[in-house]
Amino acid sequence: MTLQPTIIIYIMKISLKDKLNLFRAKDYATKLDGISSFNISFLHDNEFIWHREMLMEINKIDNIIKKKVFNLPINKNVLVSEVESILNIKKDIICNMFSYGNICISFYVENFSNFILSLFSINKTYDFSLAFTSPDRVIALSDNEYDIYLYYIQK
Repeated sequence: MTLQPTIIIYIMKISLKDKLNLFRAKDYATKLDGISSFNISFLHDNEFIWHREMLMEINKIDNIIKKKVFNLPINKNVLVSEVESILNIKKDIICNMFSYGNICISFYVENFSNFILSLFSINKTYDFSLAFTSPDRVIALSDNEYDIYLYYIQK
């Protein structure tokens, strides 16, 4: 099988930084539990526009977005149950995580509880944000050492 010249050019144009980011994303994704598979790709400017705008709003220091607050310490299973309840997860789901600037990791999640618990374990914090489609929505947890803020926005 031979590659098309345009593909070869594209491969050569990937910077060392982008290659490293792809490697980091793959390494991160392989450590997570509760997923059957994942896909890693570069984010294009026209992808997940609404989701990224909402996550930027959530990350503003002075945001006025409605949130649910949990006091620390908290039982991880209670927090996971709350996230599952808000998202109304009944079966397998696809969720997306944006990382390393321009990387999107799409997870095919079979066991959402295990997935979220492994995020807590790997990140060593309760911080994470996920984007979903069908319906479009985002969820973000923010751990400020005293409380956890849970943001949920649906389009």
